[in-house]
Amino acid sequence: MSAPGIHRPEVLVLGATGFVGRALVARLTGSGVPVRALVRRRARAAELPAGTETVPGDVVEGTGLRAALQGARVVYYLIHSMGAREGIRDFAALDRTAARNLVAAAEAEHVDRIVYLGGLGDDAPVASHHLASRREVGEILRSGSASVTQLRAGIVIGAGGSSFEMMVQLVERLPAMICPRWIDTRCQPIALDDLVRYLIECGHAARTRGASFDVGGPEVLPYSEILLRIGTEVGRRPCLLVLPRFTPSLSAHWVGFITDVRPDLARPIIDGMYTEAVCRDSRLRDLLPGPLSGVDGAIRAALAERARASPAYRVIGGRLPRWFEGRILRLSRPASFPAGPGGS
Repeated sequence: MSAPGIHRPEVLVLGATGFVGRALVARLTGSGVPVRALVRRRARAAELPAGTETVPGDVVEGTGLRAALQGARVVYYLIHSMGAREGIRDFAALDRTAARNLVAAAEAEHVDRIVYLGGLGDDAPVASHHLASRREVGEILRSGSASVTQLRAGIVIGAGGSSFEMMVQLVERLPAMICPRWIDTRCQPIALDDLVRYLIECGHAARTRGASFDVGGPEVLPYSEILLRIGTEVGRRPCLLVLPRFTPSLSAHWVGFITDVRPDLARPIIDGMYTEAVCRDSRLRDLLPGPLSGVDGAIRAALAERARASPAYRVIGGRLPRWFEGRILRLSRPASFPAGPGGS
């Protein structure tokens, strides 16, 4: 792990070893942009592209931040405490502490700009705890002196994303699946490559300073349709049985049993899926024009990348009779949303 170096990168990525962070760092370094990353675990630094300057530290503890921020013109804040950490179950408290630590350190180091990735639907009347925490983090970051650009995204389609991986594994492992009401919720997915492009361009575009933008791809569809389209790409469209009383807690445990996503991580993901995540405006698309991947193309690219990273990828569990494939069977009418992430 390197110390702050001679080149003094002007870009600092917090959350560089996460799903979006890794893709952002790879795109920046691949374009010749010097990048610095604050890394909590030394072993994770090896996952970053060669040439990435790394500084040991922890945003929640506040360690290493001042050193990492030295000379930084723009800071990408991609940190979200999805699950418990070292016995602390209140992820909102962790997020709150981390954001306040960054604000204090950024003011001390005279940071000019922060680009923050929040969540679509964080202002819904009945938002999930996870989305409410993302909204609070944005408010804390804006309380400092740095100019904050916030992007609000829903599900990001890309290899390694928790929400996408959860749905892919459900399709791979269950030819028929019992589903809660969140599969009826509308969302506006965005391809990982498109989100990374927006993040990079927002880091230097003058017209995005101090503004908040909704970001999504060109299609709005329910989660059930994403599951079926994933099934089309893997060669087996699942049969979906929607139950009227399938609480978020039960759904999280079920997902944790069927997939590799832990229940404590699945719960905030599922809570968010009960809230409609659709862009309210297209201002950023107008400010930073460029082609956006459709859902089918994004799924296809993500599955191809996933297969390259994990040769064990395969569909298991056999097939249903053709009549059942791709059908949605309901024991109740589609729910109206927003609906109860507060269920137990």
